[in-house]
Amino acid sequence: MAVVGMTMLASAATAQTVLRFATSQVNPEEPVIKVMKDFADKVKARSEGKLQVSLFTGDQLGPQKKVNEMIKSGARMLNVTDYGQLSQFVPDLGIVAGPYLYTSLEQAQRLFASDVFDSMAKKLEASGIKLIMADGLFGYRHVISSKPVRTPKDMEGMTIRVPPSPIMLATFKSIGARPTDLPWSEVYNSLQTNVVDAAEANYGSLAGSKLYEVRKVVSETGHQIMFAAFVTSTSFFNGLPPEQQKILLEEGKAAGAQLTRRTLESDAAYAKSLKEHGVQIVTDVDVKAFAEKARAAYDAVPGLTPGIVEQARNAMKQ
Repeated sequence: MAVVGMTMLASAATAQTVLRFATSQVNPEEPVIKVMKDFADKVKARSEGKLQVSLFTGDQLGPQKKVNEMIKSGARMLNVTDYGQLSQFVPDLGIVAGPYLYTSLEQAQRLFASDVFDSMAKKLEASGIKLIMADGLFGYRHVISSKPVRTPKDMEGMTIRVPPSPIMLATFKSIGARPTDLPWSEVYNSLQTNVVDAAEANYGSLAGSKLYEVRKVVSETGHQIMFAAFVTSTSFFNGLPPEQQKILLEEGKAAGAQLTRRTLESDAAYAKSLKEHGVQIVTDVDVKAFAEKARAAYDAVPGLTPGIVEQARNAMKQ
């Protein structure tokens, strides 16, 4: 009996937990994939191999929305997602992905450090999804199309792919476009076959997915400063030993800072790469006109807590 007991203890001490880590991105040179790999390596090292993280890129495990739903149901997974996608579980989180909400990264960090965001994060956790990393800069999102977009009028009637996010759908409807939500893995083919006229994304995604092969004009609308989040299942996380929970959260925090740094360092290089592939970069965009039009999006999103947008803006002033 003593031998059996010692064997069971030894087995428990060496047990491995394998986490599948999903992302829509596919290019290994994109900042987010580099950060995911570094996160996986550090988690493995610090846990002495008890936590193993395996990367699955290019929507191999399914679109973001599906993976988030799997996580909510308790799947042993991590996912790179964003707050527009997470708003299907907590509608108020959609404002974190709202148009022209921030005028600087410093403002965004004040929101992430606020009681307003903490309350949203707790609601998300209660719904079944735990934030491991909350504030990694994914990039400034711009429009890629076949013509320059300088004013909202240039987008009237334009069919544009957006993520399955209520705030993004509302944003482009308010501007006058015709948004349609599609998984990122379908964007290239949808542009190539003219299912959509345009798409929108950050420079890393535009270049990494080679959208320059099917559209040749990027207009710097800057309609969203997008932050990525790493999420896992609340029930799975709560079942881990405290020391493993601590490793995931500490490495998640470090990953957020690293993603922000890598994104800022790489944006200019990605823009240069697009130019080298024959893409016209339009910089004389009437951002003020876009921002004015897009304000209506916040009133069009269903389920928002009354006054939540103003609360968020006030939190960024403190």
